[in-house]
Parts: sequence; C-alpha cells; structure tokens
Amino acid sequence: MLEIMERAIISLLHGAPTHCSHTASTNLSPSSLTSSPVKKFILFQSNLYKSRKTRIAATVGGDNGVPTLTPSQTDFVERPGKQRLATIVGGSAVGALLLVIIAVLVFIYLLRAKRFVRRTSETESSAASTHVDCPRENGSRQAGTVSSYETQNLRQLTIAELEHATSHFSQINVVGEGGFGIVYKGLLQDGSIVAIKRRVHEPSLSFIYEVENIGHIHHKHTVRLIGYCQESHQQLLVYEYLPNGNVGNHLYDSEGFPIGKLDIGKRLSIALGTARGLEYLHSLEPPLLHMHFQTSNVLVDENFAAKVSDFGISKLVEEGNWAGSSSSIDCFLDPELRLKTEFSEKSDVYSFGVFLLELLSGHEASSIDQSGALRNLVAQACCPNVKAKDIHVLESLVDKALLGKAEFPVKLMMELVVICVGSGERRPTMKWLVAVLELIQERRMDHVHTGLGKEIDSVTLGSELFK
Repeated sequence: MLEIMERAIISLLHGAPTHCSHTASTNLSPSSLTSSPVKKFILFQSNLYKSRKTRIAATVGGDNGVPTLTPSQTDFVERPGKQRLATIVGGSAVGALLLVIIAVLVFIYLLRAKRFVRRTSETESSAASTHVDCPRENGSRQAGTVSSYETQNLRQLTIAELEHATSHFSQINVVGEGGFGIVYKGLLQDGSIVAIKRRVHEPSLSFIYEVENIGHIHHKHTVRLIGYCQESHQQLLVYEYLPNGNVGNHLYDSEGFPIGKLDIGKRLSIALGTARGLEYLHSLEPPLLHMHFQTSNVLVDENFAAKVSDFGISKLVEEGNWAGSSSSIDCFLDPELRLKTEFSEKSDVYSFGVFLLELLSGHEASSIDQSGALRNLVAQACCPNVKAKDIHVLESLVDKALLGKAEFPVKLMMELVVICVGSGERRPTMKWLVAVLELIQERRMDHVHTGLGKEIDSVTLGSELFK
C-alpha cells in the first residue's frame, strides 16, 4: 500500500499518467505542482512515509538475518537508564524515610521508658519499706523485724538535690559531726526529712561498693540508709532522720555532766534496743562488726526507740579521722586491740559496756571534772579493787536521778558493765546480753504492774539469770 502511494506521488511530481481521472491530470501540471502548497504537502507526506518505511523495515531485520528490535522494544531499551535512576532514587528516598521514622519511634519509646523507670524509682524510694521476717542464724527472740536483703530502695541522688535539700549546706541545718563528716538535716523533694553526712573526698569505686553493702541492712534497731551521692569531689550518705538525736544529748550537757532527763524505763529500753541492733549485725554472714561503736552512734526516734547508726562505714574512714560528737572514741575502743590486730565481736561488746556505763551514770565516759582533772569512767568502774560483788562502789557512779527508784535494774545493768569491759575471753556475746536485758525488763515490768516482782540483789556469771 505504501509503495503504491509512493509511486502515485512520484508520478504526480514528474507528470506521469496515473489511473486518476483525466480532468485531474490535465489540470495539475508539473510546474504548478512544484510551486504549489500541494507539492509541499506531498513532499512532507512522502518524507514521512519513507521514515515510517525505514522504521517498519527494521522490524523485519537486516540482510544478514539478524533480528532487530521493534519500535516498542527500542523505546524500552533507550529508557532504562532513566528508569533505573528514578527507581534507585525513589527507593533510597523511601528507605531513608523509613529509617527516620523508625529512629523517631525508637527515641520516643526510650524516652518514655526512661521516664517510667525514673518515676517508678522515685515512687519506690519515697514509699515505706516493706518489712518481712527473715530467718537468721543465732538470732535472738524479739530481735526486731528484718527486711530481705535488697537495695532496690537505695537512691543515687545528685549534688544539686542535696544542696537544695539543705539550703546549700547552710550552717543552720548542721545537726552534728561524726567520723564520716558534718551531718546536716535536709528535706528532699518528695517530702522526706533526712540526715545527710558530707565529706570532701576523691571519688572511688570502694565507696559505691561499701554503700551497697550498707544498703542491704534494714532492721528495726538500725538506722536505714536511704541514698548516697558521689559528685564534685564530695561523698555524701543520706539516712533516715531521727528527731531526738543521739542518746548522749539526753544524758549529759556540753561539759559531760548528767542532766537527769531519762528515767530507768527509757534507759533500759534504749539499752535493749541497742543490744538488739548490734546482735543483728553480728548475726549476719559474715558478721558485720561496727568497730567504732559509741554513744553518739545510738539515735532515738520520737518514741525513744534506739537505733544503731554508722555501722559499715569503718572502711570508708581512715584511721585517726574519727571524731565523736560528744565523747572521745578512745574510751570506747577495746584496749586489748593494742595487743591483737584483729577486731572481733568481743571488741564491739567492750564498746557496748562503755555505752551502758554512760547510760547509767549520765556522765560522759571521758570528761573534765570540776577540779579540772580528767575523769575516766571506765578506769573507775574497772579498778582492780572493784569487783562485781562490790556493788556499793559501782553505785557511786550511777546517776543520782536513778537512785532509790529502781535499784535492782540499775544494779544488774551495772554488773553487765563490769562483765563487758572485762577480759576479752570472759566477755559475753551480744545475743547473751539481749537475753539478759530482756529478762531484766520483764522482771521490772512485773514489779511495776503488780508490785510483786521478785527482787534481785545481784547477778554473777554463775547465776541462773545469766545462763
């Protein structure tokens, strides 16, 4: 068909006759066709047909028989570079967008998880601890409620929080000073009133280790560690706050003389609570030795229930840096340690005996008397000429506020003093002391309530009471 049309067009251009009508052939001369618009149109169509013919011929193949591509295939081959580039760019954009979306979702999840953990930690820290009975080896009856060994409530506080709690460690908030450092009263953001012990010290891993060990301890008659901080070249320990301070504040004045505020009932209760606290520490595996026990380390709450403090921090305090808030630590140290390098439970028992002596006498263990001479209560009580049966000599050391009101508890407790500060081999255990103090309290309560309590004159190591 195309060839026929082509021949017709050529014949028209050269004046050749065709099968067309005679009228048309006579009217269209070669000269007129050459110059007319019709000729131009015919030439355009001819060129168009030739172009199409060439392309169509390509579909069949060349003379060599090698098949060639069709126009549609040619178009497909000519475009793949652009299509692949567009596909790669589009895929990369989608992948990048997905990565951004995933990263945003992960960030939001982690942020929410962090907030949840922080809120949970703060809630658990501010909530009261759950008390459960924990069986212990060599534990005494009525030794107090003990919690399981967990540190989940131990909080790691920041220096900014503690500065805010103490008004930037204002002197107004200072409530004492001990071996670890100055003690401040503070108010945390959750409303908890705490005691904060602060010292300047380089950071160390041993501090964290010892603090976590202390955080395991929770007993009715021990002061609970709430949190800690090691920051800005400072180490801080945060304890529960006991409003009545240490026992020494209720026994003697600033010069170490009796003020007679506590009756025998409170003193006996304080002695028993303190003994239970130390007995619990010694019952742990391995035993936890206090090593620097003294009267200033016995705190009392609003009901005058005694709690032992500063246990477990002896390894944090270098020797020679201990300072008592109201009495010299030297009077409480076992003198036999100068011959024996190892500290033992019996050394804590010696310190407890000195504590009992202060509790009964109302005097500071080491003080300056009215004549200006140094007075050492332990030396007086343990004079070679004084024995357990010489109770009249020991009575001269007793607080006058107690004389004539409750003689038998005072006498028995004074004999416990002599036993505790005596020879290390004959010193009792804290478990034994708890049992004896419990019996003394029971006999006293019987005497108070019925008036028929059996009077006990004196007690020796061989008596039924001390078995």
